[in-house]
Amino acid sequence: MKKILLPILALVLLLGVQAHAKPIHILVTGDMHGWLQPLTVDGSTLGGAAEMAAAWKDHEGYKPEDFLVLSAGDVATGPALSTLYKGLPAVEVMNAMGYDASALGNHEFDFGVDGLKALRKLAVFPFLAANLQASGPTPWSPAAEPFCILEKNGIKIGIIGLITSELPPYDSLQATNYAESIRTWAPKARAAGAQVLLVLAHVPLNELRDMARDMADLNIPLMMGGHSHELGQLREMNSGTWIVNSGEWWKAYSRIDLDYEAASGRTKVLASKQVWLRQEHPRADPAVQAVVSRWRARLEGDPDYSRPLAYLAAPLTRPWGVLNFVCDAWAEMDPTSDVVLVNQHALRQDLPPGPLNRGTLVSLLPFDDKLLRVKMTGRQLSKYLPKKADQLMGMAGLSKKGRHFTLKKTGRKIDPKATYLVLVNDYMIATSELLKAADPSPVLVANDWRDPILAWLKKHPSSEKKPLDPLLDLAPRIGPAAE
Repeated sequence: MKKILLPILALVLLLGVQAHAKPIHILVTGDMHGWLQPLTVDGSTLGGAAEMAAAWKDHEGYKPEDFLVLSAGDVATGPALSTLYKGLPAVEVMNAMGYDASALGNHEFDFGVDGLKALRKLAVFPFLAANLQASGPTPWSPAAEPFCILEKNGIKIGIIGLITSELPPYDSLQATNYAESIRTWAPKARAAGAQVLLVLAHVPLNELRDMARDMADLNIPLMMGGHSHELGQLREMNSGTWIVNSGEWWKAYSRIDLDYEAASGRTKVLASKQVWLRQEHPRADPAVQAVVSRWRARLEGDPDYSRPLAYLAAPLTRPWGVLNFVCDAWAEMDPTSDVVLVNQHALRQDLPPGPLNRGTLVSLLPFDDKLLRVKMTGRQLSKYLPKKADQLMGMAGLSKKGRHFTLKKTGRKIDPKATYLVLVNDYMIATSELLKAADPSPVLVANDWRDPILAWLKKHPSSEKKPLDPLLDLAPRIGPAAE
């Protein structure tokens, strides 16, 4: 009898071991944009890379061997501390924090071919984008990997990357359909050994939800998104897929726990929490803080970027404070133009009170754009201008009442047949067929769009005793409040 029972008991124990689910722990952030240092909000600390690394260890039990640490893309282009050095500080910090992979964000292209190559060379983790496709004879080779396989707790986890379809025009590259790309690469990742498939995407939550609805057959338990800077999560009911977007600027993170059952091959999301990293007495991780401090010392030691140029008594906030400041400075330094326009999202942060320097302007305008003057007919200009109150655009030289824009130089409504000179940045031209068609040969006004602002600050000297504030217009220029 004993000879029969022992083998049966061993078999039961073996089946129990095989059926036992193994945990997968994930920490994910999105749209960090180089915000290595924390913000101060009402006396408490919000975000910070070193502060987040410490919080992971203190509150999540983070150990690199036990967790996947992921980024949903746009790692750089923000404050001067990261932007001036073309994103390298952000990537070095991510290395120190233990990131395992990052979706490729559209802003990873801000530093050109050589800049992206430098980021990839420094990173100890891969950048992923399965839907990035060559569209010309000289593709970047390659800009990103379609997927990677990472092993945690004995489980091989395949991560397929996606980049936003709103990718600006880059030579020889285009973003292709999300769903088609996942269906192309999912079987290849499984063939390469992936036992679990996840999606890491620089894509908004609602777009991932729509895509997941038709992907129940692929057994993807989790999609992690970005690009939209939103902090939110949901479960798509048809596929059962969890979709999680993890905020921005290292101000928040998501902690997700899954179970993988080897016998059935099933993976289930057990819990997903989102943490807003606002702390009264934060601790900074020493290793990560050492990286941040080294780059900060380099920036502060550069007089070209740290020398005070102006002074603000009160913060200058978005949208209208900073939009009006930038447009009015450009307009005054280029009186030839009739109208000045700038896209709202070109200006990436508020201006704090206190001294302003060139580094502050890089943080405000982190992209290396040019200013160009285009000729437009009144009809073209009217078509390009925003039609709804919630379609914000910075402007100078125009006022709006009701449905009509009035040119300040003449006090008259825009004449559809007249020709106007309009100052815009090169990104606006690159992303608008209307602007391209209006003037195929625009005039270069400034090779660096910050230079006219620096000239304006020099023309209007300010100090703590005589701040810049009285020269600034904070009033809305579009919408009901402007009329």
